[in-house]
Formats: sequence, structure tokens, C-alpha cells
Amino acid sequence: MLVTDAARARLPLPDLVTEAVAGGVDAVYLRDIALSAAAPAAVVADLRERIGALRDEGTACRAPTTCRLVVNGDPETARALATGLHLRDADMSPEEARSLLGPDAIIGKSVHDVAGATRAAGADYLLAGHVFPSRSKPGLPPAGLPGLAAIAAAAPCPVLAIGGITAARVADVVRAGAQGIAVIGAIAEADDPRAAAAQLRTALDAALQTQKESGMNDASSPTHAEAAVAFVVNGKPATMPEGATIHDFLASKKMTDAMAIVERNGAIVPRAEYGSTALQTGDQLEVVHAVGGG
Repeated sequence: MLVTDAARARLPLPDLVTEAVAGGVDAVYLRDIALSAAAPAAVVADLRERIGALRDEGTACRAPTTCRLVVNGDPETARALATGLHLRDADMSPEEARSLLGPDAIIGKSVHDVAGATRAAGADYLLAGHVFPSRSKPGLPPAGLPGLAAIAAAAPCPVLAIGGITAARVADVVRAGAQGIAVIGAIAEADDPRAAAAQLRTALDAALQTQKESGMNDASSPTHAEAAVAFVVNGKPATMPEGATIHDFLASKKMTDAMAIVERNGAIVPRAEYGSTALQTGDQLEVVHAVGGG
């Protein structure tokens, strides 16, 4: 995720976001969209047009199939812009926002400690930090990797690490429990934002793959004498208790239905059917979780 900050960006907002997405960023938190010279609706429309055009750019472009846009503000702002909503400390709870925006809205929340994570029910993702010293938080002590690990363990949804994140630190935050990263300066202040985003994307993909290979079965293995179904997820064997649904599997991996795309035996499963689609022995699943890049 790229978090925008006009004061630190070397490029105008539309150009920065375009370059970042071309490098592999799959979510953009438009934190300062209200500071743009254009109306927010015009900014979002321009960004969507630019992001859509990236698919025709060729092999030098690593733009994902989809890129989520989220904004600050009240739910009505997000509804009017057809974006996700990011909640800060002083904002309403994710559950309250969810009650206003509905089950399919993307809702994020910034948290800084375990207490904040435990109050974040209803969110699709959390921005946890700052993990390392950061220009955005001068003079404030960072949470560090132990603090991040504690937040990730208490979180009801995937955690994105933020604060001082560099490509060299990505593997460490993933090992601590983060399922994605969010950055400002690592992309916004880079001489080549596209290359910087691509470097972060590569580091994140590699770290997540390593975690998947080392723990694919840890959370999904049945206990005691439970009957189990054996299936394959993204080419790796997995098991769940008999009767488990796609929703159950996603929840076991701290993935949310709203953020996941699931293909089962060659066919995309409608998101509304995740909770009613029981896993069967021999199923072949391909699972993509939408938030977490660059």
C-alpha cells in the first residue's frame, strides 16, 4: 500500500500513484486527497483511468489486475467516491462504518498497540505502526518488531506494517506477522517511484511465499480425531475439518471475504457464497488476497 503525503512526494499525486501502481502497488491510501487542486471526485476518476490504462503498457509494467483506493473521511465521502474508507484513531469504529457502508466496503483502521487492534472488529485490514523510526512520527518511539507481532496476534484481520519500511526490512515484518506493508517515503521520495515500488513488491512476494511454504498447514490442520478434507491451495496441500467452508479457510489465514478472490476447480466462487461453499477432498483452490502490496 502506498500512503500519499503531498509534502514528501517528488511527483504530483496522479503521476506518483500511476508510477507506484505500475511498479506493483495494489492499494493506495489517498490520505491527502482533499489538498489536491482538483475536486476529489475528479482526482479519483483520473486515477482510475490511469490505472486502467497501465494494463496495456507492456512487460515493463507490473500493475496488478486491481488496485484498491481508500480515502480519509466519513462514510458518505467514501460512498460518493466509490472508494474504500480508512479510519484514523479519532474516527468511528470499523463496525459502525460497516453498518453504514455495507458488507462489501473496504474498511481499514490505523492502530498503534494491542488495545487498538482488539477494538478493530469489522475492519478488513489494519495499518500497524510505526514499526521503525519514521519521519512521519518524529520523537515518538517505534513499536518495533515485538510490538508488531503483538498487534498481529491480536488483530481480527490482516495487518499491514507501516513506519520506516524498506525492502530490506520486509522479510522481518512478515515474519513478525504482517501480511502486507504500507509506505510513504520509500516510494514518494524515491528518484524512481516505479522501480522502488517494484523492489518492495518483489521483497513482499518473496517473504509471503516463504511464510506460506513454512506454515501452509499450521492453522488449517484438524485436531484430535476430527474428520478432515484434503485439498490444494495455490499448489500446496492443505486440510480443514469436514464441513469447513471457503470462509472458514480464509478466516484461518486471517483473510477476509471482502478482500479475497477464490477460484475453486477452475471457476470463480461468488463472494456471497464463501460461507455456504463447503470444501471437498480433492478441491483445487486459487486464492488471491487483494490488499498488501508495495
